[in-house]
Amino acid sequence: MNNTATTAVAAHIANAEARGLEPAIRDRAKQHLLDSLLAMLSGATLRPGLLAISYAISRGGVGESTIVGGPRTNPELAAFANAISAHADETDDVNNRARIHPGCSIVPAAVAMAEACDRSGAALLTAVSLGYDVACAMNIGAWKSFRVMQHSARTSHAVGQTFGAAAAAAFLAALSMPQTRHVLSYAAQQVAGIATFYRDPDHIGKAFTTAAMQAHSGVRAAELVRSGFTAIDDVFDGNPNAFDAIGEDGDVNRVLRDLETTRHVTTTDIKQYPVGGPIQAPIEALTRIIGAHGLKAADVSSIEARLPTQGAYIVNNREMPDISLQYILSLLLLDGRITFDSSHDHERHHSAPNRELMSRIRVVADTTLDPGADESDMRNRGTWRGIVTVKTIDGRSITERVDTPRGTHSNPISWDELSTKAFMVLENVMSSDRIEGLVRWVRNVETAASARELRPWMQRTA
Repeated sequence: MNNTATTAVAAHIANAEARGLEPAIRDRAKQHLLDSLLAMLSGATLRPGLLAISYAISRGGVGESTIVGGPRTNPELAAFANAISAHADETDDVNNRARIHPGCSIVPAAVAMAEACDRSGAALLTAVSLGYDVACAMNIGAWKSFRVMQHSARTSHAVGQTFGAAAAAAFLAALSMPQTRHVLSYAAQQVAGIATFYRDPDHIGKAFTTAAMQAHSGVRAAELVRSGFTAIDDVFDGNPNAFDAIGEDGDVNRVLRDLETTRHVTTTDIKQYPVGGPIQAPIEALTRIIGAHGLKAADVSSIEARLPTQGAYIVNNREMPDISLQYILSLLLLDGRITFDSSHDHERHHSAPNRELMSRIRVVADTTLDPGADESDMRNRGTWRGIVTVKTIDGRSITERVDTPRGTHSNPISWDELSTKAFMVLENVMSSDRIEGLVRWVRNVETAASARELRPWMQRTA
């Protein structure tokens, strides 16, 4: 039987511990682990997270995996609930090259399996990095180009994140290479999802389609095999194979090349602010303008924010406050800063002062900011670009352009800045000393004898 490619992917997963993590990769993996935990903890206080917690508790599962803000259950349910929370509030990370939110599926899956299998902190960190690599490589292999992926009716999150979560779970379950081939088969059978979630007004169906479905499916694939289930061992090689059904003009050789050459925790962007990714550059641009010119809301006649085409579509006058560019920029002018609470304040989103100021802010889709035909343009700069022009009451026109906002992979966030974000998003979730403890634990995660040591920071939220 010809199963060369499937075997190569399975071996890459099964042998992850032997390869180890270089110091720089280990540090970035820690940042993405922490950033995803912040998203899980903060999202568990919002409606999508609360619904997910209630649903998981109602299923009555028994096990060692912790539901954030709830009891322990089996790893499938814990991964599902925590992934909903992780994508409840647009705090989570993004890989714009692969068009996925890797952390919101991979980290919940990895944490749930690391608890269930009582794996070490070092193993958890390896699983997270591995999951990012597999998730991004699968999408790069499944679609012949970024542009084709961007316009696909099948959501790219469904493909990459399912395989990424399955890879992390299979590694933590200590499955052999032959067993991991079967995990890949079950993961492929569960890939699903269409790109309708952008129209979701409540971020509930979106959190399912963009995070939870994949985390649950990935963990379930590993758990089935761990329980003795078998499957085909040539899902990437046989006729038909996975690439006949997912993506467009897929090529498993692209997957293999990418797995050999790229560590995707270094190509993934962390949001400095807990709002939609396309708003990161406009926030930074307007912050610079306010700082340089001392502007306040009363000084502004109008604002024009030019964004890449897809970004403009995502954040233009949305009903969800944290992905409405007009609302977020109005907050910045009125308050001088963005906080987790203000960016998720639905009542204020509809208040008269904000609405009046929002009416002066216009989003323009600018094709010159779209990624170029050369794929390296996407890899080097990504899609979080923006040009903000402020026109003042006294007749001035001030423009600021940002191509690589802080937190993007080419302008990485520092640990101090990530700690600041931790306090911003968790200030009403847990005490300052517990936030400090969480940050400290993640920074030293490789010394933890068991991932279950993470439980004190997951079991209670305000």
